[in-house]
Amino acid sequence: MKSFLSTVTLFIVILALTNAAEVRKCPKSAARKLNPDEVTMPQCPKNKCTLKRNTIASIAIKIIPDRDFTELTSDIKGIILDVPLPFPGYYGTSACPYIYDAEGKEKVGCPLKAGETYTYKNSFNILPIYPPVNLVIHWGMGDKNGDAVCFEIPAKIKA
Repeated sequence: MKSFLSTVTLFIVILALTNAAEVRKCPKSAARKLNPDEVTMPQCPKNKCTLKRNTIASIAIKIIPDRDFTELTSDIKGIILDVPLPFPGYYGTSACPYIYDAEGKEKVGCPLKAGETYTYKNSFNILPIYPPVNLVIHWGMGDKNGDAVCFEIPAKIKA
């Protein structure tokens, strides 16, 4: 019976890992590397996100800051051919209105306390004017002293 349970558990872990988005640490950020299960995007069930134009994409991110943050500013960009392009309407805006408790049920906003778990939840439009292209989504949140969280995910925008 133990062998059967071990095999089932291993299968579930492998399945979870193969269905998770590829979450990369931001190259110039001191924020901790996130595990794939700490970033949830229904549009990213496998190794690459597929974002369809004229739809709404959603995201949930677990944040465990290593220091206190009184404010969080969004640093959200699409990187196309190594050129970072700010995501209109989100880049440079406050992330505080989208900060929830650890379970993602109750809005708590800012400030964030070091070592506590928070959930960032938001949605964004994939505009019909976006060209079909492969890109990297750069998603950071922090202040002038550094990031609370930062990661990158390979993605594709399709018609």
